[in-house]
Amino acid sequence: MLRIIRITLAILSLLAVTALFADVTGFAMEHWGWMAKIQLVPAILGLNLLVVAALVAVTLVLGRVYCSLVCPLGIYQDVINRLSIMFSSKKKRRLGKFRYSRARTMLRVAILAVFILLLAVGTVAAVCTWTASFVEPYSAYGRMATWLLRPLGVEVNNAIADVAAANGSYAFAHVVPMTVSVPLLSVAVVTFVVITLYAWTSGRDYCNEICPVGTVLGYISRYSWLKPNIALDKCTSCGSCARHCKASCIDPKKHRIDYTRCVACMDCLTHCSTGAITYSHPTAVDAEGTKPDGEIDLRRRAMLVGGAIVAGSAVASAIGKDGDGGFAPLKDKRRPDRRTPLVPPGAKGNIWLASHCTACQLCISNCPNDVLSPSTDLATFMQPVMDFSKGYCRPECTNCSDICPAGAILPIDVETKSSTKIGTAEVDYKICISAYGQKCGRCAAGCPAGAIEMIAGADGNLRPVVNDSLCIGCGACEYHCPVGTVASNRADRAAIHVEGVERHHVI
Repeated sequence: MLRIIRITLAILSLLAVTALFADVTGFAMEHWGWMAKIQLVPAILGLNLLVVAALVAVTLVLGRVYCSLVCPLGIYQDVINRLSIMFSSKKKRRLGKFRYSRARTMLRVAILAVFILLLAVGTVAAVCTWTASFVEPYSAYGRMATWLLRPLGVEVNNAIADVAAANGSYAFAHVVPMTVSVPLLSVAVVTFVVITLYAWTSGRDYCNEICPVGTVLGYISRYSWLKPNIALDKCTSCGSCARHCKASCIDPKKHRIDYTRCVACMDCLTHCSTGAITYSHPTAVDAEGTKPDGEIDLRRRAMLVGGAIVAGSAVASAIGKDGDGGFAPLKDKRRPDRRTPLVPPGAKGNIWLASHCTACQLCISNCPNDVLSPSTDLATFMQPVMDFSKGYCRPECTNCSDICPAGAILPIDVETKSSTKIGTAEVDYKICISAYGQKCGRCAAGCPAGAIEMIAGADGNLRPVVNDSLCIGCGACEYHCPVGTVASNRADRAAIHVEGVERHHVI
């Protein structure tokens, strides 16, 4: 029964987290967006100490259930492992395909130490933060879901919208597909291949050799209140538990379980024909009988590790957002080369976002206006930057700040967003059609902050002038500018574009 409960909850958890990235309607984010915020590393970076304390407490009571019930990458590996068993020979399906192996302690600790160092250095060198995210399980799964599953979600949504429209219903709206980024797609594909092959051939070895979250929680779960225990008087040393243990952590010869690698999947309980294994609080004899063999005492190290990760994360506080808008038809625009990249209100500025973002792609997946896209610059690779070629940052939308689990984009309200300056609009009069006597004024009409006025120049032509003290950098002017569209041959960019500011501030 424990195994059935675990599998049921795991499937629901995986589907829910996957929907956060693949759902294009916003339904998932509205109803269970909180699931992104109970992931361990994002909670630490976002200083959600209550979540971190709760996860540690659950691990100390139930063992490493986080890896089997909460972590999407861990659950995904269980799915692949199950498929590999289904396609195995009848003998392997009956007897089991795994065997006990000793823990690679030095490898695990070394990877964890590098991971902590990268997060700590990431406060001043953003490239270290996204480098660390390559092995962070939630972000790795997020990139896979965003770039491999979300396009499918877009196609399904648009197909339903077409059918509904043909029958006179407009309950579904067309969604513009994300612009394909070859570097980002390559990262997602490589991650998918590596994780899938690891799980297919080796069960949970990735979690117990590479994953830093698995290492930290593994050493904490060593002292959990409840855990699988082997009753020596009932055990017949058949080895069935070890052959079905995907974590390869049960030594049947010595009747010992390495709790630093056990993910509390309950498979061993199911395949023990004598009932020798129970999920319970061990007695003093049981605890000694199942003590991991050859493991050094890492209680103090585990505590130092947890403290170091928290210490390596920066402290957070909230700012900003943007202003207004009526809906305008989307049109393709070419992206300008900005001197300073734009990052969303709530991110406080480029340095804050770059040092906290794990590049999980959740904000990009949940941006309804297609304003956020992944950066291809080395320093901020895979992290979100703003682009106004398909829309602008609407004042009533707080999706990215609401959904960000790592504190890279801090929660803010609509009022604060509307008064936060993230950039300043600049006009290039050499290509602005108003400067040549044509009546336009699209930028002024579309500016929600009223920061653009059409003023007559010396030649009598009305041209847009930006009031820097009012402009918040929402991008409405750049989006509405007719110059620089794909259909326009006048210029390869908009006549007005937004330059970011390094640090956001309220105006």
